[in-house]
Amino acid sequence: MIETTMGAGGVTPTCRMSAWRKNRTTPRQATKRVLLMPGTGYNCDRPLLYYAATALIENGWYADRLDVNADLSKTPAKRIFAMLDDAVDRWLEQVRADAGETDAPRTLVVGKSLSTFIQPHVADLGLPMALLTPVFSPADFDPARSVIPVPGDDDWHDNDAPKPLICAGTADPLYEPSRARRLSSLIHEYPGANHSIEIPGDWRTSMTYLCDVTDAVVEYAESAAVSAAVLS
Repeated sequence: MIETTMGAGGVTPTCRMSAWRKNRTTPRQATKRVLLMPGTGYNCDRPLLYYAATALIENGWYADRLDVNADLSKTPAKRIFAMLDDAVDRWLEQVRADAGETDAPRTLVVGKSLSTFIQPHVADLGLPMALLTPVFSPADFDPARSVIPVPGDDDWHDNDAPKPLICAGTADPLYEPSRARRLSSLIHEYPGANHSIEIPGDWRTSMTYLCDVTDAVVEYAESAAVSAAVLS
């Protein structure tokens, strides 16, 4: 278990990392490790992350989850992002420590909304990342007007990490298709879906979308996961 507090005074963002309760193997025996990271108000028990974790576990992955207490409307974005960056770094250290003298497991990060902001840091580490409802258009409640940097932005820098998977609804106000396409070609768009990749009042289509997102994450995990040994 990893717990982190970032900042002093005012509203302090905190996060807590723990193992998924339904894991079928142990950290030492695991050959594939995934970290699931939540959004603001969308924790790892919500459908997109819950079913991604469930499917990955059934496919032989060992899953860790991050629970975050942070609010972009009340906390400087840089403090939250620094905390999330640190959580990934500490998770990788733990993955290597768990492996001991055995071969380092393959690794993957899955992030929702708020957590997708750290894609540049994850990519700099050489890790693949699945971005569920990434923020390519700034939220009204974010004073910093934060968005994920993409090629062509002043703060963009290239790296050798696998291109991220992007899953987003076309009715999501935080999604911008043109920016998504500058970052990756691995894109699943869901017509009429909101920031939860749901269509209010249409549960059947929402369930179909949920199934597709889950399939996409599993497929991406098997094709893009990188051994933690190369990240040392």
